[in-house]
Amino acid sequence: MSAQAVAVKVGPPRKRNGVVAALFAPWTPSVHSTLLAAAVACAIVVAGLATMVISSPFIQLDASVDRAIQSINFGPLASTFPFFSWIGGPGGGIYMQIGAVLVVLVLHRRAWLLAFAATAGGIWYSLIVGMVNRPRPTLQQILQITEHPGSTSFPSGHVIFITISLGLVFLCLGYRYLPKWVLPIGWAVVAAVVLLAAMSRVYVGAHWPLDVLASLFIAGGWLAFVSSFRWISNRALQRDSQ
Repeated sequence: MSAQAVAVKVGPPRKRNGVVAALFAPWTPSVHSTLLAAAVACAIVVAGLATMVISSPFIQLDASVDRAIQSINFGPLASTFPFFSWIGGPGGGIYMQIGAVLVVLVLHRRAWLLAFAATAGGIWYSLIVGMVNRPRPTLQQILQITEHPGSTSFPSGHVIFITISLGLVFLCLGYRYLPKWVLPIGWAVVAAVVLLAAMSRVYVGAHWPLDVLASLFIAGGWLAFVSSFRWISNRALQRDSQ
């Protein structure tokens, strides 16, 4: 018997619902491999630091770096420390995060999915802080304590929330509105503000240096993780997205 070709009728592509198309980019499992690798590397670093401070809550090198930071004369920059304490904590943290999301929704509404995914990274603070349960510095270990936020030190919620909020706004708006040559400068400014906020938490005696270091990796790793999924980040990062 001779083989006969079977004609298969292929219809036109299924049209997406208008509301769904406006809210969501077309689904793709594709990822930015570099960003995903960076997120994995950050997670490994955080796991290593957490394991270290769980096994030995007091680390002499950590205390030495703490005292060195507290010995720095920050000059006028020290006047920003109370602001960082408020904006990253229970008093102002929620307003900062809501404000960051609202700015994105107003100026780049199609980046809403990345905005909400990035903000969800704050949950890592609640999960890790209870698991590690590291004591805060005492006056016998460092030079000064001018802020007494509570009993648990690792990681720093202030640094996590400030880093995620600033990083989110710059990701969603910088890549849409700024020339490409300005982006490295913008990231340098974001990094400088985040670093100053991190050092402020050590300076006031609220955290150990390893606490804020882990927080930078937590926040940076989470931003890299959610941005690595093209379905979430493409509309936010591509300049031709409207």
